[in-house]
Amino acid sequence: MMAECLDKFTVSLNHKLDSHSELLDATQHTLQQQIQTLVKEGLRDFREARRDFWRGAESLEAALTHNAEVPRRRAQEAEEAGAALRTARAGYRGRALDYALQINVIEDKRKFDIMEFVLRLVEAQATYFQQGHEELSQLAQYRKELGAQLHQLVLNSAREKRDMEQRHVLLKQKELGGEEPEPSLKEGPNGLVMEGHLFKRASNAFKTWSRRWFTIQNNQLVYQKKYKDPVTVVVDDLRLCTVKHCPDSERRFCFEVVSTSKSCLLQADSERLLHLWINAVQSSIASAFSQARLDDSPRGLSQGSGPLALGYAATLGCGGTVRGREPGGVGHVAALVQSVDGNAQCCDCREPAPEWASINLGVTLCIECSGIHRSLGVHFSKVRSLTLDSWEPELVKLMCELGNVVINQIYEARVVAMAVKKPGPTCSRQEKEAWIHAKYVEKKFLTKLPEIRGRRGGRGPPRGHPPVPRKPGIKPRPGNVSKPETPSDDLGSLHPGALLFRSAGHPSSLPTMADALAHGADVNWVNGGQENATPLIRATAANSLLACEFLLQNGANVNQADSAGRGPLHHATILGHTGLACLFLKRGADLGAQDSEGRDALTIAMETANADIVTLLRLAKMREAEAAQGQGGDETYLDIFRDFSLMASDDPEKLSRRSHDLYTL
Repeated sequence: MMAECLDKFTVSLNHKLDSHSELLDATQHTLQQQIQTLVKEGLRDFREARRDFWRGAESLEAALTHNAEVPRRRAQEAEEAGAALRTARAGYRGRALDYALQINVIEDKRKFDIMEFVLRLVEAQATYFQQGHEELSQLAQYRKELGAQLHQLVLNSAREKRDMEQRHVLLKQKELGGEEPEPSLKEGPNGLVMEGHLFKRASNAFKTWSRRWFTIQNNQLVYQKKYKDPVTVVVDDLRLCTVKHCPDSERRFCFEVVSTSKSCLLQADSERLLHLWINAVQSSIASAFSQARLDDSPRGLSQGSGPLALGYAATLGCGGTVRGREPGGVGHVAALVQSVDGNAQCCDCREPAPEWASINLGVTLCIECSGIHRSLGVHFSKVRSLTLDSWEPELVKLMCELGNVVINQIYEARVVAMAVKKPGPTCSRQEKEAWIHAKYVEKKFLTKLPEIRGRRGGRGPPRGHPPVPRKPGIKPRPGNVSKPETPSDDLGSLHPGALLFRSAGHPSSLPTMADALAHGADVNWVNGGQENATPLIRATAANSLLACEFLLQNGANVNQADSAGRGPLHHATILGHTGLACLFLKRGADLGAQDSEGRDALTIAMETANADIVTLLRLAKMREAEAAQGQGGDETYLDIFRDFSLMASDDPEKLSRRSHDLYTL
């Protein structure tokens, strides 16, 4: 755009300069012509009259002198001298009149000559400015288009400035708290790439330590002193080295990279970074071997999987997360979530194309509203970026199940009746902040629940609450297992906690659960009439992955047990819900928790002969033990967890056990 603009105005300016040169040339030519005409024609007669005048003056002077010199005694000579004087005087006067005439003629001619010159100059200037006007008239429409583009650029710049300021505030709040920086590990076209600062011990006699910028790239470990310095290769081929802890070193957080020719002692800034670097080197070694096998394959396979091909997400223990390079990655997540009805605009101000979300509310937000949501606290809203963060598949499905339309029907139910104006994208931050606070904190626009008898804020079911099915034990007892009940038509008469509990056991109940939480339901509400079961246990019995994820995102306690001492992990194990067991393990379920009969989840899984859950629990215990010892752990654990997470979200039927399989022992 700028190049086109400059080209057009350069051409126009060149035309104006050419016209100006023509004006100067025309002026010079006219002036030269006028001077030449004056010199050649007008001044010729004037010069001749002037010469005659001065000749007459000289003759008169000579006649006067001669007349004065004639003596008295020469009367004849005196008479002749007087006659000559009279003749000379008459001639002089005639020439003086001719000279005066030529002077007057020159003066008169000069007047109209000057006027003619000025007129020609004005005509030349008029032509010049007319050409300039025509040139600018041709650019009039383009100038209007440029003005419109400038206006749009100003608006876009203001919006980008506002977004950058919001991101700046968020980043300062998030990253400037004194936490140690995260190293960067990702997969590039030439293998794994990781970089960050490490201390390196010199191999000289002084054994000095220097801080260098290390990078894992192209199956090599290299470092630089400064950004533009040439790289120094520590390990030329990662397949020819190994990495190990150095607990005997006098410095903390040390590890050693040993190759066939040399070893290099390195030091990280913390214990966590130490493990990350060791895992990164191990993953890079495994990736190098894996890539070598793929390159040597006779079929030329270009893709592989398994524990040796894990990336950074697996290294950090976030199995099951969606990566941006995979189908359903962060770019696909944004498109998928925004395709839900109403999600193409911010839930609170209707700004188009929102790139942030509240994962516990299930709504999309613009960057300004997301900052306001963050200020409310995570007990009101948990904000995550649709484009910058990793998303687990069950969380993506949860966002698609709820959405702005569903949540606004709850939190803005009385906006029209109250005649309240919702802020728009151009409103000030103060207006948006007041609206969000009134909507989610004060809950001014909720539909008021009717006051019914028996409603209590404490524990236990309210009066009139229908019975809720019991959960089966490990060994069946008479009357201990019942079929899932059908939903009641009169859910509006239930206590919010009971409503949350009731809706947690039915499919497609997320809007009702969100409504119950909006009306103050305790996410850990205990049903005293059903063995102190919680909504999370209720959702576990129904094998509802989305309901469990929704409750956990809204603060449900993953370890809260019922009266039999069984938490959600116990019930998922009893019922054979492998996907839910995987979810609870990822959310921090206590592996050592025991029920009233002294059984933990692994014991229950072994008694129910559930091989999948037994595998998960054993791997989780191994991982827990290795983490306690400060070890990185086996990546197979992460690989299996990721597979179970994806299967639980995409094809849960494969992980569901039949009810008669539960009681084989």
